[in-house]
Amino acid sequence: MALITFHSIPLVREYQSTWISRASFFAGLCFLVCAIAPFLVAYSSHGFWVKHHLHREKPNVHFKYQALLLARSPTSDITWSTFTEYNLLSSQYLHFPSITVSERDENDDGFMDGLDLKLEFESDGTINFICMFLIFSYRLKDIATINMESLGVIQYDSGIPLTGLHFVGDLQWVQKRMIDFWQTDNRYNQTAVGPFEISDLLRAYNARDYVTELRNGHYVPMYGPSDGLVTIHTYIRYTEAMLEYAPGLWNVLKWAWIQYASVLLVFVYATGIIKNVVFSQQMVPTWNEKRIRTIADDSRH
Repeated sequence: MALITFHSIPLVREYQSTWISRASFFAGLCFLVCAIAPFLVAYSSHGFWVKHHLHREKPNVHFKYQALLLARSPTSDITWSTFTEYNLLSSQYLHFPSITVSERDENDDGFMDGLDLKLEFESDGTINFICMFLIFSYRLKDIATINMESLGVIQYDSGIPLTGLHFVGDLQWVQKRMIDFWQTDNRYNQTAVGPFEISDLLRAYNARDYVTELRNGHYVPMYGPSDGLVTIHTYIRYTEAMLEYAPGLWNVLKWAWIQYASVLLVFVYATGIIKNVVFSQQMVPTWNEKRIRTIADDSRH
């Protein structure tokens, strides 16, 4: 009847020596090679210490029902805003529009996906330039807690008189410096329309470390006979934010350890083979149980 092996135990042979010996020096050298060489190999391959990570997050965005409109013609200006102080300063150019606003949560995940806004205002002259500032509340919370008031700027200049303008674009996160892991930043959670001078407003907004911008914009100007109304119709999609952040200590160690351990296994296997050859061939003087018993038996005889 054939026999089947269900378990096996390898025979272990011990090679012994004193602390101060060539065997001790060789074993210590093998240990240092196993410990240090994998680190040097992993470090020289770059990416050992992770300095930054990328993270995609869907922001919590809401239109704050605040806006500023500036339209220009060769003869006059038209303006309007939701800010009382600005309206008082520009009362001679003030035209009150009719506005329809709706935000949509298209996939029912609790986050708004876009803004549909329609604005109409009366104009006695020809409109060649339109600039509109839309104010949003923008929040991130997964990697860092960031609350801010942000802008979306729609601007169009035409050499032909406009009767309307259609705009479709994305509200995108723009980051100018790396974010720290788990940081909280509420510096920009205040009005983005501080100075009412447009150039000062844009300069102050651009100085931020992170902002939102309208990108991938497509404009469809409307021309032709006018009934005295100029219509601005826009749909803005709220896109995912791509955050670049400096990872925390444990995150850095986790990725470093994975790389170190993968190289360590190779060196442990290789040095194990070398040690077996060196000690079994007695390339360094050692004692083992078989040799000790042989010497003891010879001494008794």
